[in-house]
Amino acid sequence: MSISVLIPTFNYDCRRLVEQLLKQIPADGEIIVGDDCTTNPNVREALEVMKGWPGCRIFRPTHNLGRAAIRNALAREAEGEWLLFIDADAEVRSSSFISDYLAAAREADVVCGGTGNMRRCPRPAARLRYDYEVAAEKRLTLEHRRRHPYVGFTTFNFFIRRTTFLNILFDEHCHEYGHEDTLFGLELKMRGIKVLHIDNKLTHLGLEDADIYLSKTETALRSLAGMSMEQKQNVRISQMYLRLREWHLGGLVLGVFRLTRRLLRKNLLGKHPNQLLFSFYKLGFYATSHKDFSS
Repeated sequence: MSISVLIPTFNYDCRRLVEQLLKQIPADGEIIVGDDCTTNPNVREALEVMKGWPGCRIFRPTHNLGRAAIRNALAREAEGEWLLFIDADAEVRSSSFISDYLAAAREADVVCGGTGNMRRCPRPAARLRYDYEVAAEKRLTLEHRRRHPYVGFTTFNFFIRRTTFLNILFDEHCHEYGHEDTLFGLELKMRGIKVLHIDNKLTHLGLEDADIYLSKTETALRSLAGMSMEQKQNVRISQMYLRLREWHLGGLVLGVFRLTRRLLRKNLLGKHPNQLLFSFYKLGFYATSHKDFSS
């Protein structure tokens, strides 16, 4: 069973991750780092170093492709029968990480390992993202992910048969942050392709400062608002919004959000961001992205 480990990156030094994976990858495997036109000179230097590592090669398109298209390009470039997609800001936890995926692949064409977090917040400015991810990890237990296999799909860390992936591909309309995994999971569900969730987590290291994360969250919510109703029904924030509309409470939420938006942002960008306020902020912002409530 030959595998290709595919790591898309943009301005992120993933040498440590690649070093960890090279210790585990089978002799007939490969690691391809997809440099989506990095501009950071230090990261570009790191990519040049990795060029000389046996078992690793660098794929670089002529222009920046974006989150979905770079992954599709890597899959076409790959030679392995199986593809292991890993985000660049990951860290390997287990010495049997790859072998555990190979064993699980006997049961399904798609296997998701999960996302774990650092034991401590790396810096005060990243507190909003860190607290959110810790809460998400507690909620998205292995049991929960197995009960909701398609909703729980993420691009951070998953294993898939190459032919299966090439028959679907990521939606390349997703140039910006957010929800390409939602669309891919929905496609898997519609095609009846089994998704197996296992406990094979990678640690997520790339936590943005609150201002950047809040901006990316808003981008993702605008993207979600533009999706079809079927697609929206697979996302928690949209499900909540739709229930509020049924109860005729959408306008009230929007009004409160508009009155409190400045105060909410002050809390979320401060030293002690409140996750309940963050949830309300996302719901209110999502409401503003809809034509029926945005006027």
